[in-house]
Amino acid sequence: MSNRLTFFPVAILLPLFLSIEVSNGQQDRSSPAMPGAAIRERNRQMDEYDRELERLRNGAKVSSEGRRNLFPQINEDFQRLQIIHNEMVRMIKSENSLNYGRLVELTAEMKKRSNRLRTNLALPATADNEEPGTDPLSINDTQLKASLVKLHDLVVSFVGSPIFKNLALLDANVVTRASSDLRDIIQVSEKIRKAAETLSRF
Repeated sequence: MSNRLTFFPVAILLPLFLSIEVSNGQQDRSSPAMPGAAIRERNRQMDEYDRELERLRNGAKVSSEGRRNLFPQINEDFQRLQIIHNEMVRMIKSENSLNYGRLVELTAEMKKRSNRLRTNLALPATADNEEPGTDPLSINDTQLKASLVKLHDLVVSFVGSPIFKNLALLDANVVTRASSDLRDIIQVSEKIRKAAETLSRF
């Protein structure tokens, strides 16, 4: 990662997600209407995404209807992942000591939402890549901030995945990378949570 940390705004959310929110907001202010072009386009891309996942997973069955039903949760988790990330970046950039209690909360939520995204997006499982454990008692603010920088890089990589730019254009490398990023986000989040929990006791 470069020395300069930047915020990854919630606006990075794939345009299709945002268009659905605008469409739904307009419908709420008027009489009920049939799903518009944005809804149909979302469903079409979700179908393409599921068909491509099925092909990449060697015929494993993926439920398009199930993915549509999970769409609001996927959208919420995707946004929250970035909001949590941005708060962590502010903590890294701050000259103040880390707020361990808040860090425990943020990393716990990040792990939870990342786990759910991996399930709801039907990303294939990847082999564990757990690093050797570190004694929490030996960790200090400098080391914890280094772990936060690593987590920053992982989140930026995941939310910038081509999966969120065009659901219909996937390949095995893209899917594997997104899945690996989520796996590492989950592992690093838990590592940071444990360390922050330990440091909060001193």
